[in-house]
Amino acid sequence: MIGAYTIGKKAVTFGYKRYGVPGAVASGGAALAGYLIVRRALKSSTDGDTADSAIDASEIQSAVEEKGLGAVTDKGTLDRAIDEEEVGSAFDMDDVQSSAEEETDEFADRTGDGDSSAGN
Repeated sequence: MIGAYTIGKKAVTFGYKRYGVPGAVASGGAALAGYLIVRRALKSSTDGDTADSAIDASEIQSAVEEKGLGAVTDKGTLDRAIDEEEVGSAFDMDDVQSSAEEETDEFADRTGDGDSSAGN
């Protein structure tokens, strides 16, 4: 599993190569925000000690690049991104998904981006 710094760096590089400086900022910011949203949602549903190592940040990055920030609320994305064995404690994926939706909505409200759905 890779961490927040690595996910941000890879997303910035991807965005820069594809769209220049604006793409680097947008891609890096969205991927990092997605990772942080999933991490926070997982921590709120578990003891929180193993949340960082249980998240596959590259899966979050791929989903955000493909579908936008709202992809982190998709149960399929969460199933692929969270290693349940690594978490070490029981948790309810529905609770994680609900927390991720709340975090995404809150993030969208703060940034002025009203589109937080993955289906668009």
